[in-house]
Amino acid sequence: MASHPGIALALFLASQRPGGRSRAERRLQRELAAGREDADRGSERLGATSLPRPPGPLVWLHVGSEAEALGIPELIDRLREERDDLGVLITTARHGPDELLAARLPRDVALQFSPYGTGPGVDTFLQHWRPDLAVWADNRLEPALIEAAGRAGIEMFLVDARVPERPGWRWFPGLRRALLKRFSHVLAGDERAAAGLRALGVAEDRIEAMGFLQEGTAPLPCSQAERDTIAEILAARPVWLAAGATAGEVQMVVEAHRQAMRGAHRLLLVLVPDPLEDGPALAAALEADGWVVGLRSGDDEPEPEVEIFVADLGDELGLWYRLSPISLMGGTLMGEQGARNPFEAAALGSAVLFGPHLGLWRESYERLRDAGAARAVADTASLARAVEFLLSPDKVAEMAAAAWEVTTSGAEATDRIVALVIEALDKRGV
Repeated sequence: MASHPGIALALFLASQRPGGRSRAERRLQRELAAGREDADRGSERLGATSLPRPPGPLVWLHVGSEAEALGIPELIDRLREERDDLGVLITTARHGPDELLAARLPRDVALQFSPYGTGPGVDTFLQHWRPDLAVWADNRLEPALIEAAGRAGIEMFLVDARVPERPGWRWFPGLRRALLKRFSHVLAGDERAAAGLRALGVAEDRIEAMGFLQEGTAPLPCSQAERDTIAEILAARPVWLAAGATAGEVQMVVEAHRQAMRGAHRLLLVLVPDPLEDGPALAAALEADGWVVGLRSGDDEPEPEVEIFVADLGDELGLWYRLSPISLMGGTLMGEQGARNPFEAAALGSAVLFGPHLGLWRESYERLRDAGAARAVADTASLARAVEFLLSPDKVAEMAAAAWEVTTSGAEATDRIVALVIEALDKRGV
């Protein structure tokens, strides 16, 4: 069994060479047959592309999947604030059914699937794109791709880093250590991850615990005058928000509100329906059910007697997140539509509640939950209990502080990688 890192890497790569191209082609056919690859873009897995390399300096950003790359658009914006001549290539290791990332990228950013690690695809890929440096944001380290980039003289930074997974590396115990040596700098997601990476040999002067890249959601705007006016109406009244509640979720939300009001009779529910056009009909139905309702589009205000306030005007979520210390993220309870980005609420100091259907935002919800900034609920009863729990000012303040820490550390991590990239490009003279 290999123990020396360099030997482990050499042995692993040697094990991948026999029949490399045919193995890669057979794998592609299997993945296509299983529906796990895009038939129109399968050739990218073999290193081929129809896209030209952009002129000038090129930064290569590698991510695990589109759903895990939510901080990448913000990083690109920040990089181009510093260097407007930068070309950007993004590769994803794992294919998913959605195209969340593609919809958020500038049109001139190249988005490709990374080549398989067997056969000549890796070399074909690097010869075509010739990136000036690479930012690796995937917890799964691809030995062939990383080693080939190192041989080509491409400086690499590892970001959003945790202790890397070991997919099928049982017989190569030094492999992770060898691959980590290929990165000139490592930005760990937290101190625990940094400790694990140091134990794998990452030198102290090459690692920082900086948090994860910023999620790319700038705080939603609102009118400060409007916020102050409504805050004065609410006074010290307890408030919680259901942001983008779908038709199927409304009944669960309203019933949870009914249960929570037993212990807090002044509690106000701000209900933002999805779609907003349902607001007037929803308000009428709630009134018919005996609730005292206010309707935003009807010029109502959340007066003291109002129990449910239907906020059905567009572009006002920034206002309600600021006013509501507790936010249930719509779309997560029933899964009828896509879940909302939880950083909308977290960035504005609102504790996040979410159901089991997280869709493309799973990584973000789990990140906030692990940081103590979000709490999972499963049904009406658990939602009511969570709201009741967070009506305690110290509990909700604790979650809001955790949310603030996650969002601000993300900005710091983004700023740090921008600084590293620009410095590296300057050193290369590109």
